Amino acid sequence: MKIFVVTSLSRFHTAGYLIQGLREVGCTVKVCSDIPHDLADVIKHGAVHVPDILSNINFNPDAILFIEGGTMQVFPVALEQVNCLTAWYGIDTHMDYRKHLSIGRLFDITFVAQKEYVARLKADGLLQVEWLPLGFPTELLPASPPDRTFDIAYVGSDQAAVHPERHALLQALRRERFTSWFGRASPREMGRIYSSAKVVFNKSIHNDVNMRVFEAAGCGAVLVTDRISDNGIEELFDEGVHYVTYSDESSLVAIVKELLSDSVRCALMGDSARRHVLERHTYRHRAQRVLEVIKQGVKRARPEPEEYIAVLLALNLLSDAIQVLARSLSCASKGRYRRYAGWIVGGLLCGVAGMLGVIEHMRRWRMARSFGN
Repeated sequence: MKIFVVTSLSRFHTAGYLIQGLREVGCTVKVCSDIPHDLADVIKHGAVHVPDILSNINFNPDAILFIEGGTMQVFPVALEQVNCLTAWYGIDTHMDYRKHLSIGRLFDITFVAQKEYVARLKADGLLQVEWLPLGFPTELLPASPPDRTFDIAYVGSDQAAVHPERHALLQALRRERFTSWFGRASPREMGRIYSSAKVVFNKSIHNDVNMRVFEAAGCGAVLVTDRISDNGIEELFDEGVHYVTYSDESSLVAIVKELLSDSVRCALMGDSARRHVLERHTYRHRAQRVLEVIKQGVKRARPEPEEYIAVLLALNLLSDAIQVLARSLSCASKGRYRRYAGWIVGGLLCGVAGMLGVIEHMRRWRMARSFGN
């Protein structure tokens, strides 16, 4: 299968892992990104006119796939002009449901990482919605397993103003003076850190099953997480076998102490989680699921140009939104005077969009540099 992917390829982006997974299962993949990357075939900022790009690179895909993430400053448009299936992958539906619903209306198939939103999106009018959980990137595993020198580890943000509950829980763990590693790290460093840890701490955001769940288990550490309800984790892992849960600061500290006091149990649970992830939850497995769904999918979405405007505005792609509006007005066909007015207003809007585009180009350039580094 040939797939054209539009995404923003940052170092921490799920898209890179999924693209590798698609190639591992035999797909020919061409990628358009706003950030230069080894996986990118085309560099394009803002609204990507898909038919033009496909014509330029002489690529006739079986499916087009947009993947959320990175700068979120690149988005496919003119999907109504392509005949193949279109799909997109929403990772943070728990953070911005309304935007994801608007995006989903532009595509034939919507994949979401958080299961609890599948039924809600269908109830709100999306016809083909599939759960595609996050997964484990096996390339992050160290070449040789290190000794487990950390009692507990956590890679991620610890800003009290942004995540006060998480910060308080981490502070409680720090007070116990475990041998620990808390802070930010690159994906490669994270793989080494989690492979060196006996326990990995997690605090979900709005009940999400995040990447850390799979990263901890894949690296053979015991995941200790707050309780996640009705969002599919019980279908992915067995509590008490692959992970354990806590309810507050005191139970978190008690559970970590209990695990560390029983090295045999801790090691067995970590090994069980690692084997389970490698057998079922890598990005190769996720890529296989994407192909299964696309092969069974039905071509339904034929979005009007105006339907892109709300999404482009939500992504702060103002100049692109104005250009889409200008093209829509210029193509107005109901009556001679309306057509003339559309040409005039459309032309003026194109001029405004051009001026805004210069400003946005500088903003995107700075953003892309920060994500690329």
